[in-house]
Amino acid sequence: MTEHAEHPTHAGPATRKGEETRERILTAARDLIHQHGFKQTGLADILAASRVPKGSFYFYFRSKEELATELLRRHRAGYREAMERDVFPPGGETIPQLVAFFRGSAQRQAADGCKSGCLLGNLAAEIGDIHEDLRREVVASFMEMRQALACVLARGQARGELKTDFAAEQAAEFLMSVMEGSVLLAKARREPAAFAAIESSVARYLETLRNPARPPSAATMSGGIS
Repeated sequence: MTEHAEHPTHAGPATRKGEETRERILTAARDLIHQHGFKQTGLADILAASRVPKGSFYFYFRSKEELATELLRRHRAGYREAMERDVFPPGGETIPQLVAFFRGSAQRQAADGCKSGCLLGNLAAEIGDIHEDLRREVVASFMEMRQALACVLARGQARGELKTDFAAEQAAEFLMSVMEGSVLLAKARREPAAFAAIESSVARYLETLRNPARPPSAATMSGGIS
């Protein structure tokens, strides 16, 4: 059920203390929604975790849906920069970077026993027709992930590492779908080891995209895509 405020407007934080309170709410909501899901996370849970009175919550957000929408907007705003800086730096080889991206996802899932899954995937499975703005933000966040993957693939094509007979956007859509499906399956089965086979399959698929005129580097052959 939608949890709305009685008053349709709010002023938002105007002081440092107000910003800190808003950050506590957002952090608590992110962790709880990721762990328990959107529907199973109530405002009372978020308020208890963030140590914020119920009346104060509505000064920052009109509803739980608006809070979740803001979480996704933040996620999307920082996603591209974080991917370029930490996961896909411009100087690295394309295929090892993409395999490492999948490996990192597997490690994060294994760290909590595959209980939490992917925040985006969890929300996509739950929201349905609950809240249109929230649904659009989930879609936009997925598209941000797809675009980040497509940029890496296109860069590999431009540098001659990858073949040019495939569409980077389509390959990115496939890779994103594989990753999200893998996370969902691992969450259902509680089997982190299932990622090993998926990672191996992804590595083999990526090798089919390699430009045969550009064999793997020595670093890659020594274990970069193991």
